[in-house]
Amino acid sequence: PARLAFASGATYTPIGANLAWAGADRGQFYPRAFREFAQAGLNWTRIWMVHWSGLNLDWLPGDMGKSPPPGTLDLRVAVAWDQIVRQAEEQGVYVQIVLQHHGQFSNGTDPAWQDHPWNAANGGFLHSPDEFFTSPVARGLTALKYRYIVARWGYSPAVLAWELFSEVHWVDAMNWHHQEDDVVRWHSEMAAYLHTIDPYGHLVTTSTDNLRSPIYAAMDYFQPHLYPANVFAGVRQFDPMPAQLDRPVFYGEIGDDHEALTPGQKRSGVAIVPPIWASLMGKGRYPAQPWPGEQLIEQNRLGELGAVARFLTVTGLGNREGLTPFSAVVESAVRIPLRLMGGQVWQHRPSPEITVPLDGREPIEFAEVPQIMVGSPGSGANGFPDHAIYHFDFPRPVTLGIHVAGAGEGGAAIRVSVDGAVAIERSFPARPAGPGATIQPSTADLSLTVTAGQHVITVENSGGADWLEVSRIDLGLETSVLAAVGKRGEDFVTLWVWHRTGVFALPETTPVSGTLVLDDVPAGTWTVTWWDTIKGLPGAPGVVRHPGGTLRLPTPPISRHAAVVLTR
Repeated sequence: PARLAFASGATYTPIGANLAWAGADRGQFYPRAFREFAQAGLNWTRIWMVHWSGLNLDWLPGDMGKSPPPGTLDLRVAVAWDQIVRQAEEQGVYVQIVLQHHGQFSNGTDPAWQDHPWNAANGGFLHSPDEFFTSPVARGLTALKYRYIVARWGYSPAVLAWELFSEVHWVDAMNWHHQEDDVVRWHSEMAAYLHTIDPYGHLVTTSTDNLRSPIYAAMDYFQPHLYPANVFAGVRQFDPMPAQLDRPVFYGEIGDDHEALTPGQKRSGVAIVPPIWASLMGKGRYPAQPWPGEQLIEQNRLGELGAVARFLTVTGLGNREGLTPFSAVVESAVRIPLRLMGGQVWQHRPSPEITVPLDGREPIEFAEVPQIMVGSPGSGANGFPDHAIYHFDFPRPVTLGIHVAGAGEGGAAIRVSVDGAVAIERSFPARPAGPGATIQPSTADLSLTVTAGQHVITVENSGGADWLEVSRIDLGLETSVLAAVGKRGEDFVTLWVWHRTGVFALPETTPVSGTLVLDDVPAGTWTVTWWDTIKGLPGAPGVVRHPGGTLRLPTPPISRHAAVVLTR
């Protein structure tokens, strides 16, 4: 049940990118995109029924005229969808059709409610966005629209799923008013209705960040999104773990909103595909799907995503069972400062307790390092972390550098304790409003000397009503410039190796070679194949006759990233 499969029983491994809406030329965007997806070996996308791109049946952009009255659909939009579905089918691309998005019913996050034709302020019948989930009229008209959608496009196997909502946790009913029960009932009702009227049994899903939410109870697979600070750790982690879930799960959107990138790096698209490689080496079965699919096309980087698709096809990674994620040491002469980076940003996670390796390994648990720690009891009750506990074993005395990148307007405080004793306390007062108000800085670089040996260090938001951002902790040590994460079993091992400072660099950095150190490799004859992860091409395989135990494996020169596959 936790695997996606065709009717034949063959596994379906989704790999692609979001094409949520057409940016410019609506008529030519999707034909071109699907052709290029097919050429790159990609088989998945998400497309939203959004008004600003002329893809919402009952809400039109200004250049198409006035939106139709409630209960009426514009068939020009339907014709556009006819073409999208047909072209996707012709090119072998499977589409999650997103029926609603959070902005339609939000006054806060990506707000579009003020322009909604059902808004009473615009002549509609809903007096608040929350009523969309409870109004019998809204529910009835929505069900009728869904009936039309299924009747017109349900014939096509190119429809992977009907996705009820994109990021429903941002609608006002959940984000501000905590009316999750209403949203849960709406999802259950609509999912049941779609299953009743769809003769071809298309899957039904929705996207919300909390995999424990009862919203997912009626969905056929889990579809979280992820915009972390430490993306290489975040994409390898789920909460709860996929092994504890009874249905498939993969990240339907990942993006670089919170990564420490320059504007030039973001514009270039250099950071889009490497996290997809990292996602292959995590707890999930399927790759994460990047948000900016259109940017990949515009920057001529779609082939880099195609490289991931070829790797999946050749290695059969999506079909393999019993593989365990891990991180390996990579030795190299080039060293850089060792830092513990903030991982998750505004995710519903408990306050973590993490053992931090100092040998350059990148454990999945780094995904739980909170960049944001809350201060108010309400935020803590909503499941956000307010502290983190770290276990270290320092080889020598070190001076830690703790970078506070910001604090909320309501004020916060940081407390750092070593083995239970308070070592640092610093407050960031609430910032007064109004002209002439004295604004205190909300950033700081704090330092702390710690002796050699084992220590427990706690970092917490100890006061104030608002959030505290700790973006990194400099550990006063150095590590290899190369890092590696992978998956392993008794007869199969694969790793993705990246240049920590070069993976997103503009321009490309000088290549560095190193040595992978793999512990507890079973004895036997192993075939070793290194992959060019930019072009998606395997090198000539080599053979290693291994007596068992630690295997030391030289790497090729790496300026950005590479992958290796070992098969016994």
